[in-house]
Amino acid sequence: MLARTIHGEVVESPAINEVSLLRETRQAAKIEIRIDGLVRMPELVCDGVMVATPAGSSAYNLSAHGPILPLDVTCWR
Repeated sequence: MLARTIHGEVVESPAINEVSLLRETRQAAKIEIRIDGLVRMPELVCDGVMVATPAGSSAYNLSAHGPILPLDVTCWR
């Protein structure tokens, strides 16, 4: 995962099945979500966000009414 702060600082952290960002103050954050270099959501105003893979984070995906996929599923672009 690569995250860029409002000041332009890049923070890198390993991420395997999910990425979660939580705001530590009482203000909302404006977040742009890019996956594989493509802007998937230009602006999300919230106090946190979680991006999870369908197979690797089944419980999160199921709770969001998403599909549960087998590990050998083919990904289409």
